[in-house]
Amino acid sequence: MSRTTARSAAMQMIFEKVSGGQGGEETLKMVYDELRENGIPGSRTISDREPDEEDRAYITQAFDGVLSHLEELDALIEKTAKGWSTDRMSLVDLTILRLAVWEILYNPDVPDNVAVAEALELTERYSDPEDKPFVNGILGTVVRGHMA
Repeated sequence: MSRTTARSAAMQMIFEKVSGGQGGEETLKMVYDELRENGIPGSRTISDREPDEEDRAYITQAFDGVLSHLEELDALIEKTAKGWSTDRMSLVDLTILRLAVWEILYNPDVPDNVAVAEALELTERYSDPEDKPFVNGILGTVVRGHMA
C-alpha cells in the first residue's frame, strides 16, 4: 500500500468525522474498497489486503492529529486565506487543507513539498480541479511561514 493511498483514506475518514459520521473502522474498509474499485492516479494497484500496519499507523496518526489540532489548523488556514473564512470553503477543500497543514506542522516524516503535492492530487481527485490554485496558494503561504 502506498502513502498516497493511506493519505486518501485519512482524508476521507476526517471528512466523514467532521461531517457527523464515525470515521472509524467501517469507514476505513469502505474507503479501501472504493479505492480498490476506482484506483488512485499514479498508483498501479491497491492490494486486496486491508491496510497494512504502516498504513494504519499513518492513518491513525493523521486522523487523530488533525482532529486534535482542528481549531489551530482552522485558525491558520483562515489567517492565510485572506478574505475567506473556513465556513465559506468547500468541506472537501477544507479537509484537504487541514490534512496538509497538519503534515507540514506536525509530521516531520513528510517533506513540505510532498504534503503540498499530495494535497493538490487530492484536490484534483475529490474536489473541483479549478480549486487547485486556491489550495496551492494557501499551502505555499503556510510552508513559507513554517520555514521562517
